[in-house]
Amino acid sequence: MDLVTAMTEIKIRIADFAKFPAGRDDDDGPYNGTKFRRQILVPAVERSLAHPGDRITVVLDGVLSFGSSFLEEAFGGLVREEHFPRSQLRQIIRVVADGPVYQTYKRQIEKHLAAA
Repeated sequence: MDLVTAMTEIKIRIADFAKFPAGRDDDDGPYNGTKFRRQILVPAVERSLAHPGDRITVVLDGVLSFGSSFLEEAFGGLVREEHFPRSQLRQIIRVVADGPVYQTYKRQIEKHLAAA
C-alpha cells in the first residue's frame, strides 16, 4: 500500500491585506509588517510546519507599492523575531511575482529571509 500525503497550498495575496503595505509596526500605520507577519504569515508557517507537504505561496501582484521596511519586518522577522529556521522557510515559502515590477520585491524578500 502506498501512502500519499496530500499537499495543501496556502495562498497569501498581500493585496488582500493592503494595497499599500508599509512600515514596521503600528506606529507606522495600520498595514505594517509586524501585523502582516503575526496575523497572516506566522499562522500559515505554523500550519505548514505542522502538516508536512503543505506549502505557502505568497502572491505579490496586485499591491500598488511596498514599503521596504514592511518587507523586511514581515519576512526577515520570521527568522529574527519568530525564530523559524531559514532552511525550513526556504522549503515551505514560494514567492510569486508575475508582473515585472514585482520581481524587485521578490528579490528583496529572498534577501531578507537569507539575511535575518
